[in-house]
Amino acid sequence: MLDFWYVIEGVVMSRHFFLTGATGVVGLSILEQLEEDDQVSILTNRQKFSVLPKGVARQLKGNISKPDFALSADDLATLSQTDILVHSAALTDFTADPEVLAEVNIAGLKHAKALANKLNARLVYISTAFVKGRNGHAFNNYEHSKKLAEYSLDEDITIIRPSVIIGDSIKGIMPKKQGMHNMLKLATKEVIPVVPGDASTLVDVIPRDTVASGILAVIDNNLSGEFWLTAGDRASTLGQMLTIGTNPDYFERYQVKFKPPKLINPTTFERLIKPVFLPALPRRYKRMFEETSIYLKYLDMSEGFSSDLNVLGTYKNGPQPFDIPEVMVKNIAAFDEVHPLTETLINESSL
Repeated sequence: MLDFWYVIEGVVMSRHFFLTGATGVVGLSILEQLEEDDQVSILTNRQKFSVLPKGVARQLKGNISKPDFALSADDLATLSQTDILVHSAALTDFTADPEVLAEVNIAGLKHAKALANKLNARLVYISTAFVKGRNGHAFNNYEHSKKLAEYSLDEDITIIRPSVIIGDSIKGIMPKKQGMHNMLKLATKEVIPVVPGDASTLVDVIPRDTVASGILAVIDNNLSGEFWLTAGDRASTLGQMLTIGTNPDYFERYQVKFKPPKLINPTTFERLIKPVFLPALPRRYKRMFEETSIYLKYLDMSEGFSSDLNVLGTYKNGPQPFDIPEVMVKNIAAFDEVHPLTETLINESSL
């Protein structure tokens, strides 16, 4: 099997990998960095592109919870030139029922592995840094499903482990808002005077374009093994994150300014503050705060992750260093901006 990315007399040939989860945050970020000559195939389910993104040759409708992703024989025939299957699709709901998560995350990886073998392609699995645990804290349902999924993997499978993915490092645009974004948005509105958490808790976040360039560095250079796409020793604390709105330089450049909420012991908050505070919030902010509360528990870390960004950054177009506080400020400034590729997505019934 030829490496899918190779050079002939100085001319770089196109990529021919197969990507699941193409309409998710990681998938969209990878598609942004494709070249015109690439011939990437993507799997869609509930959404599809009305216009194929640059570098995408075809989109195939399927379902990762079914064998062969429920693709037809004709669909599979179009993947004959596929060299790598990049499995990014997953259900990331932290509180979803374990059986539902198993159907998507555990069965999905099993089917991805079988399909990669059928296509004689290498499997690159997008997992999570949090599958390794957080200093003795219990896994949430999502993390547990990803951990169980990995039990089925062989040692030769390449695994990518991103930490918490945020908007891109250049503009701060995020296709789908998550708990971290909601927390900072609430802080800018100054509707949450207190936040449950410890100021010393580590917040390991990584821009989505850094994740995408890290994944492509692994693919383009035919690397194998386990790769941690995390801030590592550059991680900020929750206390530092909540005070970015007091930096005059950020206000001058991005017009972001807000009074930081006070941090309070999570147990005290749940017992004494939340019963009084939460009902008084407007409905929209109430929903955002509930999601944020769940998310803060997810970020409860006292020790950081290892990171492979420096190693991957040595490759051409590999991930480059970033400043977490400034990227988060950019995320706040771009909170209401729409990701260009999401404007071309249309809904369709799932299989």
